[in-house]
Amino acid sequence: VWDPAWGTGNLTRDYTFKELYVSTLNQSDIDTANQMGYNPEAVKFQYDFLNDEYEKLPEGLRKVIEEGRQIIVLMNPPYGTATENSIEEGKHKSGISNTIVKNDMTINNLGKSKEQLYSQFIYRLSILTSTINLCMFTPPLIFTGSSYEKLRHHIFSKLEFKKGFLMDASHFADVKSWGLSFSILSSKQ
Repeated sequence: VWDPAWGTGNLTRDYTFKELYVSTLNQSDIDTANQMGYNPEAVKFQYDFLNDEYEKLPEGLRKVIEEGRQIIVLMNPPYGTATENSIEEGKHKSGISNTIVKNDMTINNLGKSKEQLYSQFIYRLSILTSTINLCMFTPPLIFTGSSYEKLRHHIFSKLEFKKGFLMDASHFADVKSWGLSFSILSSKQ
């Protein structure tokens, strides 16, 4: 199991895993999780999933990928674009989507979906390994929005939808009400 957007482990910390890899952008997340005793069995590492090179992944995770072993990715990736329509101070997110993955999505003509961080996560995972079970929380727009049509074509050429459900995000503490989907996509055999 790998959570590439782990933060402090909201999706994994109440469970024990045989082989768990967790990565986060900030070392402070790992420090906090270690202090709290979250997932002591995990290989925790700082990793900029949208910019860092493959070689920076831990050797054990690279071995799993290279051997073609099944990987369960469990994630709640960041949601955000640089084009938020807000003049409220602190809400402008200029440049947050400027990543190496966005550049690759531009080269591969994946349209406006390249601006959204969660789209970038999904795209990178879809090209990283051919043996993946992608279990993810995302806004449902990835499955319905016209801006995501090219990305959907790319994703569903590699992965197939297995199961999912739609919920109100406000079921999570301190979150406003909006549609949130949980989806399971698996590599095509």
